[in-house]
Amino acid sequence: MEQPKDDPVRVDGLNADQQRNGLKILWLVIALFATVVAIAFLLYVSILVYGVMQRM
Repeated sequence: MEQPKDDPVRVDGLNADQQRNGLKILWLVIALFATVVAIAFLLYVSILVYGVMQRM
């Protein structure tokens, strides 16, 4: 049985390179977000320590 040339069910998806590039961008965004959260946490802790040291 031969398949028709114009298959209406065919869906154009991303090829392997496009999927890998998308995952790289996703991991870059996650790493950037984690870095910002870590810096904010360290800043928060240092402000708390500074406040405790001022009370002594």
